[in-house]
Amino acid sequence: MPRKEISPCQPIHGRVIAAMDDQTLADPYYRGEGLKHDFALAQLKLKVIYQCPLINLLMNNAKILIMKVPWILSIGFCFLLLAGSLSKGLCSTNKWEQIDTIEGVVLFRSLEESDDLLPFKAIAKLNIPYQKLVMALVDAEHKNSWAPKLKFTTIHNEISTNHFEYSEYYTTPWPFYDREFLLLGTVEYKNDRILFTAQNSTNKHLANENHLLANVKVMEVVIIPLSPGATQVEFTFSGDLGGWIPIFVKNIIQKKWPIRFIQAMQSYIKNTPNLETPRYLSLQKTELSIP
Repeated sequence: MPRKEISPCQPIHGRVIAAMDDQTLADPYYRGEGLKHDFALAQLKLKVIYQCPLINLLMNNAKILIMKVPWILSIGFCFLLLAGSLSKGLCSTNKWEQIDTIEGVVLFRSLEESDDLLPFKAIAKLNIPYQKLVMALVDAEHKNSWAPKLKFTTIHNEISTNHFEYSEYYTTPWPFYDREFLLLGTVEYKNDRILFTAQNSTNKHLANENHLLANVKVMEVVIIPLSPGATQVEFTFSGDLGGWIPIFVKNIIQKKWPIRFIQAMQSYIKNTPNLETPRYLSLQKTELSIP
C-alpha cells in the first residue's frame, strides 16, 4: 500500500483533531515502520486529544499525540515525550561497565552512545547443568511459559538443525503496540561454550501486522560450563525496539528484564522434570571442555 500523508492537525479551542481514516491506520507506515512514535499510533481512532499546552512544541517531534487520558496526565506524557525525543540511547559495543549486582545477576551498561538503541548485558552463575539450559532455550513452543512478557513464538523455517527463522511476540502495556522480533537464530557449539545468536531476518513478509517490528543489532546468549553441575550465562542485547519508549521504561527494561529472564529460566528448569525435545535431540553437538 502506498504511504499516505497525514492531514495537518488543526488546533480548535485548545484541542487537536487528527484527520485519519481506518484505511490510513492500517498502513504499516503509520503503525511505526516509518512514523516512530507510539503516541501517534496508540489511540488514533479517538480522533480528539485533550488539552496539552506543550502540544505545539511537540508536534515537530511526534506528528500527532492521541491519548485517552485526563488533561493532567496529558501534560505528564507530553513531558515524557519531549524527554524521550531529545535523549539518546546506548549502542551495542564490546565496551561494558559493571553497574550493579542484583540477586546474583551482574548488570552492565554500554560505554558508547548511539541514537535509538537499547543495550543491556547480564551475567549470572547458576547451579544448573549446561545441557538443561540449552534444552530450555531451544524449546520455543514452551518459552512463553517462563520468558517475561513473551506471548508466543512462531518457528517460520527450520533451515538446519542448528539454524532457525522465527518470531517472538512480546506484550507491552497500553498505549504501546506489542513488539515482534523477526529473527534468524543459530546455536553453535564451541570448545568451551555454546553460543545462541540472532540477527534480523530479511523476510519482512513474515512479520505480524498487529505488532511493531524491533530492529535487533546484537542478541546473544552464551552458555559456559563451569563444572558438571554449574554454568555461567551471559546475555547481551542491543537494538531498536521500534516506536517511542520513554527513558524511564528503557531503564526498567535494562535493569529488570535480564534479571527476570535469568531467574524465570532457572525456576522453569528446576520445576520441569523432562526438558528434552526433538529439536534439542537433533542439534549438532560437540563435546565441551568442562573445568
